[in-house]
Amino acid sequence: MRQILELSVIEIKQETPTVKSIKLEKNNLDYKPGQYMMMQFETGDGENTKPLSIASSPTEKFLLFSTKISESSFKKKYNELKIGDKVKVKGPMGVFVLDEKAKNLIFLGGGIGITPFRDMIKYATDKKLQIKLTLLYSNRIPAEICYKNEWDLWQKQNPNLKVVNTITDDLSWQGRKGRINEQMIKEFCSDLNNTLFYICGPPAMVEGLSQLLKTMNIPQQNIKVEKFAGY
Repeated sequence: MRQILELSVIEIKQETPTVKSIKLEKNNLDYKPGQYMMMQFETGDGENTKPLSIASSPTEKFLLFSTKISESSFKKKYNELKIGDKVKVKGPMGVFVLDEKAKNLIFLGGGIGITPFRDMIKYATDKKLQIKLTLLYSNRIPAEICYKNEWDLWQKQNPNLKVVNTITDDLSWQGRKGRINEQMIKEFCSDLNNTLFYICGPPAMVEGLSQLLKTMNIPQQNIKVEKFAGY
């Protein structure tokens, strides 16, 4: 059994109008880039435990979690956290992890499904891994692009990193528009057969992109998925 850790909140940040981040003390916790933890709150309807991806890299000195705020009892407790509060977490868990031996990786992310990709990209950048990394990140509106300043900074630090933001619902957006599709993937991937694809986002998006990659004849073993159910 993994033990439950009680870790202090050391920083709180509103990432976007709907996404809130907390940083917890790390306490020498060891994990792989892309893993998640179970976070536990006592709520009116008893013990409430949900999975949250670790958004910080093992190379960073804190644990970062980001989630979309909603009216659920779990999210209300999360949203009420203050600096110094103790948070119960258990883990790390999960096999949706960075393959450090890969040559080409394409991350297909939507909304808050970006969290494990922040972890993996920061780790690869800090470790100077010789992996070509491409992030195609879809959001409804530009204000919902999570970690935007960090993407800009890390692209300058890591010559192997390319971040492409695509917006579906704002016609005034000057950059790329529309959902992630076959044409967009082919534009940024010159070697489909030797690329690992990681997909993370809402279940419908993950399902749709998984099916799309299959129709593009991407081998099943080259497709890794993580679904983010809302709660």
